[in-house]
Amino acid sequence: MATLWELMHDCIPDDHARQVTSRYYVDDVMTAPDPPAQVLDLGCGRGTSADHFRRHNPEVHWFGVDIRDSPEAGQRTDRTDPVVHYDGIRLPFRSASLPLVYSHQVFEHVSHPRELLSEIHRVLRPRGLFIGSTSQFEPYHSFSLWNYTPYGFRVLAEDAGLRLEEIRPSLDGVALIMRTFRGRPPEHSRYWDEESPLNTEIDRWAAETKRPAALANLRKLTFCGQFAFRVRKP
Repeated sequence: MATLWELMHDCIPDDHARQVTSRYYVDDVMTAPDPPAQVLDLGCGRGTSADHFRRHNPEVHWFGVDIRDSPEAGQRTDRTDPVVHYDGIRLPFRSASLPLVYSHQVFEHVSHPRELLSEIHRVLRPRGLFIGSTSQFEPYHSFSLWNYTPYGFRVLAEDAGLRLEEIRPSLDGVALIMRTFRGRPPEHSRYWDEESPLNTEIDRWAAETKRPAALANLRKLTFCGQFAFRVRKP
């Protein structure tokens, strides 16, 4: 039986084991040499990612896509950025036209993930990036349909012709489950900005046993509530 390490070790980073969100890869991409001038936010909701991208480049061309009846998209207050509606599968963009697709906590809500990943492959330019995050151990929320193991997400991406380059843990699954169980008290929201309790315990284990960052990341990914990813079109 293959272990998660055997299946995933080539995309588990060894530089650090901090928990992150999808914003980590926004910062990573936008501070790299030759950052993208265009950004598609897939499942853009309220469109809040536009400000984060523009902190790096005020001139970036941001545009969003969402389904017409998205509750989050209905809460948008800033109507200056272009947002188009789609059917949940077919993206209204030319093939090989986009350098970057971003998706923050969307794929657990997607009815047809295989087909949508194939569409992401279609619209990305060669060497284009798909970055974002999704859920592994997260209770039902806002019409959510799925949770993904890191390996399962990798299989889906590779089946679509994409390559998972890197995956990092977000807050741990126990913290995320308890947040929902206790009615989402505001104090639990801090765990997106600081190490959640189980992740803190894993950090302590790694320090005491002198484990490398990659193995701490592996353990955090095994029990994470959400994870962030960087995927590339070859």
